Amino acid sequence: MNTFDRANEALRQDLGAYAYALQTILSALPRARELCDRVVKETRLAQALLAFASYPQIAELAQMAFHLSNLWPSRDRPYARTVGFDEEIAEARRQREDALRAVHLLGRYGKDALAAEISRCFSNIAEYLEEERLLLVECHERIQPHAANMEMTRKRLHLLVAAVDARMPPSVEQDAILSAYTEAVDLLRDWEGGVPLDERGVEVLNRCLRILEEAGHGLFEHLKPGNTSDGVLEGEPVV
Repeated sequence: MNTFDRANEALRQDLGAYAYALQTILSALPRARELCDRVVKETRLAQALLAFASYPQIAELAQMAFHLSNLWPSRDRPYARTVGFDEEIAEARRQREDALRAVHLLGRYGKDALAAEISRCFSNIAEYLEEERLLLVECHERIQPHAANMEMTRKRLHLLVAAVDARMPPSVEQDAILSAYTEAVDLLRDWEGGVPLDERGVEVLNRCLRILEEAGHGLFEHLKPGNTSDGVLEGEPVV
């Protein structure tokens, strides 16, 4: 196996795992957004109920409800952090703790019906935030190795593009291969820039998946082996 074959095989493994990470994100993020929407609806209900309350902690509870509605999908630039979701995970954990603190505060009022209903709102919020956090943790664990390995993946791509351009004779096949790998370079650029969590973002992610699925096997079997060593290229594929 020559250098180009080794680079191609490692890249294929990288991008195969990469496709799986994309699938995880595509399936998980709509549910995460739905959970965030539920949080917002529960905070609105809590705010409506708090308007009838006269507890000493009313201002603190109202402030908690306000902050709990300020979730990442609702902001001006709701981009998926495609190099990881550590900020969103930390936010979900922090806001869940705030919701549970509100439940604790309302627990002081025993069997008061209004307090019990407001407490139920905050309890639901805490439950939704925990489910969202777990979804984001799964996404983060899938994509984080690719963020760490992105530079090596890019190097392999550039090597293979240069190899096809230099070693394959001009042909329709060469054009197709160059086009596929050039798109893969664009894919990495899109990935690192993040994608919006709306229809446009789903389009970007689906385009990435199509590129990966269409990547052929044995693209380099027609390359003339150069005087390359059998040494393994720097870096290991992400699996």
